[in-house]
Amino acid sequence: MKTNRSLNNAFPIVAAALGNKLGVKVRVGGQDAETDGDTITVPAYDGDNPGYRDVAWGYLAHEAGHVRYTAFDYFAQAASVPIRKAILNVLEDVRIERRLAERYPGTRLTIEKTVGKLIAEGGFTVPQPDTHPAAVLQDFLLFHLRTWELGQTALADLADAAERLIEDRFPSGAVTRLFGLLSEVPALTGTRECLSLTDRILRMLQDELEKANEEQPSDSGGQSGPGAPTGNAQPNPRPAESDDSATTDTPSGRADAAPEIDPNAPVDGAIASPSSDSPDSTTDEAIHVLRAVLSAGADDVGQDLFECARDILRLTASQAANIHFPTADEPPSRPKEGQGLLDKTVRESSRIRATLQGLVQASRLKRPVAKASGRKVARNRLYRLSTGDARVFERRSPQSAPNTAVHVLLDRSPSMQGTVSHEQTVVGQRIDLAWDACMALALALEGLSGVNPAVTAFPGYEGRADSVYRVMDHGQRVRQRAPYFGLGTDGGTPLAQGLWYAASRLLACREPRKVILALTDGEPDCLEATRDILARCAATGIEVVGIGLGIEVSHLFECSISIMQLHELRARLFELSRDLLIAA
Repeated sequence: MKTNRSLNNAFPIVAAALGNKLGVKVRVGGQDAETDGDTITVPAYDGDNPGYRDVAWGYLAHEAGHVRYTAFDYFAQAASVPIRKAILNVLEDVRIERRLAERYPGTRLTIEKTVGKLIAEGGFTVPQPDTHPAAVLQDFLLFHLRTWELGQTALADLADAAERLIEDRFPSGAVTRLFGLLSEVPALTGTRECLSLTDRILRMLQDELEKANEEQPSDSGGQSGPGAPTGNAQPNPRPAESDDSATTDTPSGRADAAPEIDPNAPVDGAIASPSSDSPDSTTDEAIHVLRAVLSAGADDVGQDLFECARDILRLTASQAANIHFPTADEPPSRPKEGQGLLDKTVRESSRIRATLQGLVQASRLKRPVAKASGRKVARNRLYRLSTGDARVFERRSPQSAPNTAVHVLLDRSPSMQGTVSHEQTVVGQRIDLAWDACMALALALEGLSGVNPAVTAFPGYEGRADSVYRVMDHGQRVRQRAPYFGLGTDGGTPLAQGLWYAASRLLACREPRKVILALTDGEPDCLEATRDILARCAATGIEVVGIGLGIEVSHLFECSISIMQLHELRARLFELSRDLLIAA
């Protein structure tokens, strides 16, 4: 697997950027692709195979549609009946992809590329005559709706073959009614409506089965044998229910009552075409096909389209890279504590900001240039007049602002609970001093023209290594985000994950100069992964400064300082910022 040492097109960075654009959380790590309804996880891929990436980007876009627009409670209702779940999934997939493309038009092509790749990999083939009737129905819905509703023309041949097979295998009345029901698909606006249409399709099949039973002579063999219907099945009077508060995407109306389907009933195997064209034979075939669909088990329906995508994305242990890109979670809000910290630091940070501003402005002035006219005479050049050289005036021209994005990473591991003393007096805990310094620094930097600060704490939610807390993103203001400063300690020291996130956010900034200030008081959980991301940052032009709080960190960072007297943390941070900005 080819490794891309630059971060600009690295798989985790692009995956995170795509997730950010689509408004969903993306985590990169491990071997499998999965979604929990809130976060999308893709494997720790570190290669340059365009086919793999095409599948990954399509998978991300599709699952983003589910995260944004699917009410998962309705899927839970359908899960116990395989054919109900399969039909609902096809209808919902089409609905959410269409809606996603309305807001993000580029996802249409992204998902279509994935479909083409799945066909090329053999994931989808022309349905065979001996295919189980439930799979025939599922294939028809999948290929037909994706071709005609989503415009995925790569599936057109499969859609034609599936349509011919369903017309050959299913009663003509059921096929005609099915096409009528599918005409409602473009108007579906929510998951509940998809479930309602699913149940109406199943009820239609149940009606057709009852009609076939009534048409068959009483002494026909089609009514005998294991698992034969014992009477007209009645619809289940209990309608599909859900908690509408679980989603903002809930249409009006209720899902229809689900047909009475016994998932444990004996299932017919593949049904061949009838050997006779007699009415009894045709009716017998209809009964077997419809009963097979309604009593289908989990093994009788095919794979979902994006289950196939997950199979392609799955990596072996040896293929998975040592990369763990975390999700960015919102920290718990603590307005009172945050306001107290803000009140404590705002006055001093204003003074420091004024000092930094003056130093930066002074450093922005170019060396003086001698001119023949001007307002300020350079006394050390007056001798030139005796030679006829009138260039004795001094002129300075200002340069642009620093144009730098600064991302502060704060370690909130348990060791940061340690107390700090100065001259035998306890000054406070390390974590409190670090937050105090970070807020004061952020306040000072956000007021400087050309400087774009951000603050991230690691680890994040519940101390998990695969999560960071987005305290203040680039472009946000400290006063707005003050309630999220001052968090306590938790978890370990996932420095590599924090660096991956900070680097991704810096790459999204327009400022040409990008700097990470990493404050830590311990060894990273994974030394190898930390060194790997630091090398990638260096190859990409991102400057990383390690700030050891009571420890030496020069073995990790090419540029580093160690602050042994932690009560001096704030002053040292401002000195470091001054040097960075003046050198910009």
